[in-house]
Amino acid sequence: MSSLVAFDLDGVLYSSEPFLGAAYQEAIANVNAARPGSFARVPSTRDILDHVGWPLPVIFANLFPDADPDALHRLHAETLAVICGHVTRGDGILYPDVAETLRHLRDDGHQLAVASNGRTAYVETVLATYGLGELFIPRVTADMVGDKVSILRFYRYRLGLAPAAVVMIGDRASDVEAAQAVGCHFIGCDYGHGYRHEIEAAGPLVSRFADLPAVISRLLG
Repeated sequence: MSSLVAFDLDGVLYSSEPFLGAAYQEAIANVNAARPGSFARVPSTRDILDHVGWPLPVIFANLFPDADPDALHRLHAETLAVICGHVTRGDGILYPDVAETLRHLRDDGHQLAVASNGRTAYVETVLATYGLGELFIPRVTADMVGDKVSILRFYRYRLGLAPAAVVMIGDRASDVEAAQAVGCHFIGCDYGHGYRHEIEAAGPLVSRFADLPAVISRLLG
């Protein structure tokens, strides 16, 4: 049976945690230099990580509820540029065994997809930096279709798969919601940015990326 294994990116395949706070600090400083007084505070790394996984407009609305729309527009561009620069320089972390495990899954006949609310440039920069792009089918991103639910639905319909042939792998409530909206299987990654209570009731959990093939095999038969 044809199958699709869809992965969230940050907190599942890769972690931006080592540089995320500094990246926002730099991006906010750049906006404030061009447009003084736009942002009075820089959110902590934990504040930012607590929002990773949601679409950017949701993140910005929660982190900067009183900001001017023009300032937010500028910050949108600055954060993307700064974060992609950090990724390219290797400042983030590819979780252990990701490349090898993805190849194992692909060689077992699974189609692999990225289902992330991250922007297209971010997704492609991470995959290119670590040489993972060729392991995944052509990407569909939130920039293109709106959010993670729409991404997962798009992949499923494009590939003509029943929900029972799809597995969503994530670390946040947004990943659970996408899987439930589509009606597919869910596996939670207990090592990511989220909290266990967000994912523990939605499906089996793994504490290492290398544990995924065995769990996927049990779910898909």
